[in-house]
Amino acid sequence: MNLLRLIVQLHASRNVSRAAEALQLSQPATSLALGRLRRLIGDPLFVRGAGGMLPTPRCDEVVAAARDALALVDAAIYAPTEFNPETAQREFQVTLSDIGETVFLPKLMAHISRLAPQCNLRSRALTVEELPEAMESGSTELAIGFFPDLERTGFYMQRLFEHNFVCLVRKDHPRVKGDRVSLPVFLDLPHAVVEPEGRSHELFEQLLKKKGLSRRVQLNIPHFMSVPAIIAATDMIVTVPHAVAEYFLRLEGLRMVKLPIKAESYSLKQHWHARLNADPALKWLRSQVAHIFSVDPYK
Repeated sequence: MNLLRLIVQLHASRNVSRAAEALQLSQPATSLALGRLRRLIGDPLFVRGAGGMLPTPRCDEVVAAARDALALVDAAIYAPTEFNPETAQREFQVTLSDIGETVFLPKLMAHISRLAPQCNLRSRALTVEELPEAMESGSTELAIGFFPDLERTGFYMQRLFEHNFVCLVRKDHPRVKGDRVSLPVFLDLPHAVVEPEGRSHELFEQLLKKKGLSRRVQLNIPHFMSVPAIIAATDMIVTVPHAVAEYFLRLEGLRMVKLPIKAESYSLKQHWHARLNADPALKWLRSQVAHIFSVDPYK
């Protein structure tokens, strides 16, 4: 069992020192155990590369089987039979999009602090490429937001609510009057485009491409937090999810206007790996997320 845990940890970290630290082993002991694994399996398992220790195809097969075996053993030995939020001491590992941390995490933390005062929450920033493996290994237990890459075998998901796009401009914008921007003005204005880790911004870009529309992108940025100050100080326009717009209206001299084209709404969901489906603590957390964001997510 210890050797199985070692190969899974090495596969996740790609580094002997980090694997040894995670398993509370010395580095020599970890290296010796890796040598034993190689002899038992008859394969080098890992080779050195630019990104660290790279797994062989045989290693990938063994790790997939080891994860399943360890999940069964851990579920039988360690899983609690019930979860009492009032007395439980637990750290939840979650991943949210940039939008989620800004708009939804405060509401979630206020709820958890009230109902489970001794529980903690760690929000991990992961790329869309890193997230599936992190959820398979259990280093992230729940992902909340727009993550279509997680709609695959081995994962569960639950729809929370529908989301749509709107535009933000400064309150006294000289060319945008009323609650809607016309298509010619929209296309002619300089745009700020936010491209965070995730996929939601791609939906709107695909819509413009499908309709054969082009615009001048004056600014590309990776995060949402600088948006309100930039828009309030310029004649730029930005297209953002509705929840982001509602949040930013409280902070700056901005105005929300409707898009000049019809854009389909999209679903924000919570995702989790199948091996964590029966965990009582995580079942409680998912039920709380569903309750919070199915009532009125924008308030």
